[in-house]
Amino acid sequence: MKFQQIRNATTKLEYGGTTFLVDPWLADTGAMGSFRQINNPDFSPMLDEQLDIPMPMCGLPMAANEVLKGVDAYIVTHVHPDHIDMGPDGTCGGPLCHDTPLWVQNEGDAAVMKASGFTDVRLLSEQGTTVQGVKLTKIEGQHGTIEPCGPSCGVVLEAEGEPTVYLVGDTVWFDAVEQALRTYRPAVIVVNACAAYLKKNGRLIMNADDIELIRRVCPDAWIIASHMDTVAHAALTRYSLRLVLEAKGLDNVYIPDDGETYVFD
Repeated sequence: MKFQQIRNATTKLEYGGTTFLVDPWLADTGAMGSFRQINNPDFSPMLDEQLDIPMPMCGLPMAANEVLKGVDAYIVTHVHPDHIDMGPDGTCGGPLCHDTPLWVQNEGDAAVMKASGFTDVRLLSEQGTTVQGVKLTKIEGQHGTIEPCGPSCGVVLEAEGEPTVYLVGDTVWFDAVEQALRTYRPAVIVVNACAAYLKKNGRLIMNADDIELIRRVCPDAWIIASHMDTVAHAALTRYSLRLVLEAKGLDNVYIPDDGETYVFD
């Protein structure tokens, strides 16, 4: 398999003969605006200095048409504005090819994507679905330590001749994550790990302590830290996460720069 970090949670996987683009947020730098501009009390960061930082905080590492080149299917783990482009009219995924198969977590997200003009919207399943030799299995997420910030999911990918991959998605450590690790024993685990916080929801995604728990269950897995250095409410940067992981003595944890590629056999 080939993994490429694009930006934030947007990643590109060449897996089992299919190229997946995951959580395709392709907006220009600052296009989403800041939390103050969003002006929604449900989305308040922990620190006042985070209120005025425009997001995304950085541009794509290559042109959007290069990101989209060769993509066979999209996976949208949940419909949030830092995971897929949202237009002022409420439609999503404007830059994407609307005829490409698009996988979502539930009927609600499917309805949004169909209303946005996508013609081949498919539901992920906890029982797993196999398409062209690749099995996709939905794993429940918990998107907040206090109150979940809406539903979210992860995805396990399996294919003959490929390492099992677990895209953890926007979640903190909880029972379903541990169960997935013990059931599927993934060789590659992609963790959204900037420890983003909102006042209402608490910590929204994983931190170094959660990565340590993953390592205990899967001591030989390759762990990739994604969802870094792009959103204003993050508590960890690539630099600070690396320092904490080094202090914990954790190895086989990759923290890719945007545009960086890994190949796993």
